[in-house]
Parts: sequence; C-alpha cells; structure tokens
Amino acid sequence: MRIAVSVDGGLAAFPGLRRPRTIDCSRLSPARAARLHELVESARFFSAPSPPPPRGADLRSYVVEIDDGRRCRTLTIAEPIADAGLAALVAEIRACAREQGDALG
Repeated sequence: MRIAVSVDGGLAAFPGLRRPRTIDCSRLSPARAARLHELVESARFFSAPSPPPPRGADLRSYVVEIDDGRRCRTLTIAEPIADAGLAALVAEIRACAREQGDALG
C-alpha cells in the first residue's frame, strides 16, 4: 500500500507543507504497516462518502491518496475531523511521516 499526503491551510501555512509526502508501507515495520491497513479498513476509506469540504479560511486540510494495489482513492479531509475513523487514520499517517523524518505540519 502507498499513501500520498499533503497539507493545505492552517494559521501558519508554509508552502513546504503542500509538498506531497509518500509513505510506502513496505518500508514500515510490520506492526505499523498492519496498523495502517487496519485503520484504512475501519475508516472505510475506499467506500465512505467524501467528507464535507473545508469551511473557514484558517482550517487545515489533508489531501490523502491511498493506493492498495487494487483500488486508489483521494480524499480531502478538513480539520476538525468529525469522523473518528478518518481522524485516527490521519493521526497515524502523520506519525508515520514523522517517523520517516518528514513531518506534516
């Protein structure tokens, strides 16, 4: 599974945050990769309706593209993230990016 994510907006939006980061699950520890797969499924990333668009000038949003080899979908997920499954998924994606030395705002 491959995850691409970029951040847009927020009070202190920096252009460097817009640069997409890619997380290749084959480069993660087996436990972390399994956790990401589990969160993608529990959030129903590939089948859930798209979250509402961001509302407000200073809200941060995450553009998340996930390709699991069979399916590929891109969602824009705005803060505050109301869906608990998507919130947990975004938090784990951010943790993976930090672990790879490429923090997402």
